[in-house]
Amino acid sequence: MNNLRRSYGLIFSIVILFALSINISGQDSTPEPETPIREPNLVVEIEATDGVTLTGDYYLPHDGDAPAVLLLHELYTSRASWRWMIEPLLANGFRVLTVDLRGYGSLRRTGLNWRQTGVDAQSWLSWLYAQPGTRLNSVFVLGSSMGANLALNACADAEHCAGVVAMSAGLNYFGVTTWDALRSGRPTLLVYADRDSIPRRDMPRIRELIAEVGAEGTVTELVYEGRAHGMILLDTEEDIIPQMIGWMRSRAG
Repeated sequence: MNNLRRSYGLIFSIVILFALSINISGQDSTPEPETPIREPNLVVEIEATDGVTLTGDYYLPHDGDAPAVLLLHELYTSRASWRWMIEPLLANGFRVLTVDLRGYGSLRRTGLNWRQTGVDAQSWLSWLYAQPGTRLNSVFVLGSSMGANLALNACADAEHCAGVVAMSAGLNYFGVTTWDALRSGRPTLLVYADRDSIPRRDMPRIRELIAEVGAEGTVTELVYEGRAHGMILLDTEEDIIPQMIGWMRSRAG
């Protein structure tokens, strides 16, 4: 019995030493640092038409005149979800404004209100137009999923909007419809995956709507293989950011 106990004790000691060696080895390894997130030049607060305080981050590439882009995030995210777009846009000379939608980020306690969120987008565009150095006819709106529908409507309703980039847009997200916006004739880049359920369902009708008003020349499609939806495309497609920025640059004054 004593020999058996000694054997168990020896095995237990070996196991403990092995576990400690793994732990020590793990502690000795240096983790890769995360990509630093640039601090905004300005944290912006404006008052919405219903009195709610809206919050956004404003980034400047340099001190001179520049085109600008308003970024509208998708559901269950916030303005911080665009952080991987900031540096490429700044490197290409764009001013960048990222904002929180109703019910998310700094506005999470306001609850969802899609009608008012559309009005908020117009308020943000008005603020962006008013900034010294913003090229008036070189302001774009980029949105993802629900943000894409909001972006299409915001650009269609804005007098000076130079164009809209809509990732995984649809004809109707929770009552935010895009029928009229798609027929407005605004320069539009529709970005989506060919097997993503909503664009796959809606794109035939979207093409019909565009053809009805003869606006085919104003709408461009950037299509990828797969089922990725919205901002997931930013992770799965290496060329998507350069493609979207290139499209906007080609239309910036």
